[in-house]
Amino acid sequence: MTEPGSVERGLNSAQREAVLTTEGPLLVLAGAGTGKTRVITHRIAHLLGKGVPPERVLAVTFTNKAAREMRERVSGLLGRAPKGLTISTFHSLGARMLRDRAAILGYRRDFNIYDTSDQIAVMRTVLRELAAHGAPGTRTVLGEISLAKNALLSPADLEAAASDDRELYTARAYERYQEALRSMSCVDFDDLIYVPVELLRKEPDVRQEYRARFRYILVDEYQDTNGAQYELLRLLVGPDRNVCVVGDDDQSIYAFRGADREKILGFERDFPGARVVKLEENYRSTGAILDLANAVISQSAGRHAKSLQSRLGPGSPVRWIAVPDETREVELVIREIRRLIGEGVPPPSIAILVRSVILARGFEEKLRLRKVPYTVVGGQSWFDRKEVRDLVAYWMVAANPRDDMSLLRIVNVPRRGIGGATLRKMDELARSRGGSLLDALGLAARGEGGFPPAVRESAASITEVFRRARERLEARRYPEMTRGIVEESSYRDAVAELYPDAAAQKDRWQEVEDLLSWVERWHGETPAADFGDFLEAAALDRDVRPDERKRRGITLMTLHAAKGLEFTHVFLAGVEEGILPHRRSLDEEGGVEEERRLLYVGVTRARKELMITHARARAVHGPVKPRTPSRFLLEAAALGKLEAEAYDGDQAPSEDEVAGFLEEWKSRRGKVTDS
Repeated sequence: MTEPGSVERGLNSAQREAVLTTEGPLLVLAGAGTGKTRVITHRIAHLLGKGVPPERVLAVTFTNKAAREMRERVSGLLGRAPKGLTISTFHSLGARMLRDRAAILGYRRDFNIYDTSDQIAVMRTVLRELAAHGAPGTRTVLGEISLAKNALLSPADLEAAASDDRELYTARAYERYQEALRSMSCVDFDDLIYVPVELLRKEPDVRQEYRARFRYILVDEYQDTNGAQYELLRLLVGPDRNVCVVGDDDQSIYAFRGADREKILGFERDFPGARVVKLEENYRSTGAILDLANAVISQSAGRHAKSLQSRLGPGSPVRWIAVPDETREVELVIREIRRLIGEGVPPPSIAILVRSVILARGFEEKLRLRKVPYTVVGGQSWFDRKEVRDLVAYWMVAANPRDDMSLLRIVNVPRRGIGGATLRKMDELARSRGGSLLDALGLAARGEGGFPPAVRESAASITEVFRRARERLEARRYPEMTRGIVEESSYRDAVAELYPDAAAQKDRWQEVEDLLSWVERWHGETPAADFGDFLEAAALDRDVRPDERKRRGITLMTLHAAKGLEFTHVFLAGVEEGILPHRRSLDEEGGVEEERRLLYVGVTRARKELMITHARARAVHGPVKPRTPSRFLLEAAALGKLEAEAYDGDQAPSEDEVAGFLEEWKSRRGKVTDS
């Protein structure tokens, strides 16, 4: 047990209040850079230090990377890794609840978790069977089903609410999609919240058991919760109401993913008597950067009032530069970056942030040309690479022989001469016997079904791969199982066939080697974990590359991808009307206000220096057109928090432009107040 009071040392007064207020509901409004993670981890350490058993504490966040950081920090504070403490993402928590109680709701404990590609494969099969003229496409239907699950609506609910044929079609597709997943003992990401909520609602004894187990609940990034996640939390909170949520409504930027900002705004309504603590001392950014951030966000409608104060002094003024066009914008930014690097600034501490990936392309081309090292963040996940997905599919079939979709992915990887007609015949054989596709392959290998000798031989080879894989899986020899799959399936032949170019083949095979290394490292760190944990890590831990290769260059990324990160020098490019705020946001309820929060997030990523650019002409979707500065910049200029510069003799926004915009803005939304 830690020394009394030691955990609270080094905290400011607001942080200390948040850490020590352990009983009853607590809302911690943590502005950008105010030590949010510090508060959560110190609060957990304080609870354990005063004798709360680790198994009674649950901390939930949104990424595996954040969960790992929390665990490491708590262990550092306590001097040990507390056994029984649960720190996880919402989806990992849901997966564990579902594995523990799968039988109650008719699932097998060895269920697999399907990602987007798997879902598309299942839905295509479903829609082929429904076959309706003019029906919506696969991705559209899946999107509507996802929204339904996040709103906790069942297929029956959707059918009852249907007002036309299209909505009825979606409801029926939803029903058949769920039946297909269940028949293969699989779930999708949304099910990892939807099904546990269903469990807790229908089974009061189970609900009471979880409430007794988790006496203290902490939720990070509460502004990002959606309706289903909120309901899961509400059902887990027991009569003591010892729930602490930490978040910042000013950084709510994921409405397109279903995040509901009203949840953090309505916390005091949902948990009457809740205590509210505001963290406003910022340890990340200089005063000049925070002055702009406060000016931008102070005009936001319907927010918890707060104002960030810097602990780092005033710093350099924020630069807002008007450039003639996008070409000159790229030149200016890269020139400044090369100057910084020449002065000894480490490239990884520099970032270019843009509203959309389209704006990143011009920077990529010029960075390569000027030989400036860079990393693009927010691209394809390592777990989405073909070679990785293929081997994960082998794992999934080894763990769950009923997973027909995963087997279909790799039944001919490498080529085995099992074509579409053969697979359809095997599917019929499987259905007639009430088995899976792997069962049908086993029957074919034994001579049933009338298949030709070459098919029987291939079927025997495949089933032998999975027989050996299953033996190693049951013995918990996961690294050996994976290497066995690679060797016994002749997977290298598939790589050689698909990539005849020697260099490409070498790169692709490295993905296989990286996966083998990741399996060995994961198993070495968690030798007691079962294969369900292993598959969850592969399915849900998609925010970092398993080999953790360090970035050596500057970072080029979108504003959404930058959430949670920080850089010494930040370049915010393309801050113009139609880009930020995005043109689509102008027609969406609350869209412009979310774009304001997105700019606020971008500004607060900067620690020391911030440069903002806008072009007077740019081609985004079509020909070059005149552009105007973002209303958010003009608004901040009107408040006296920002002053424009001209680049290379070009004209900066005039005082008349700013004043004219201000008058128009006043007439539409009231007087702009000083921040």
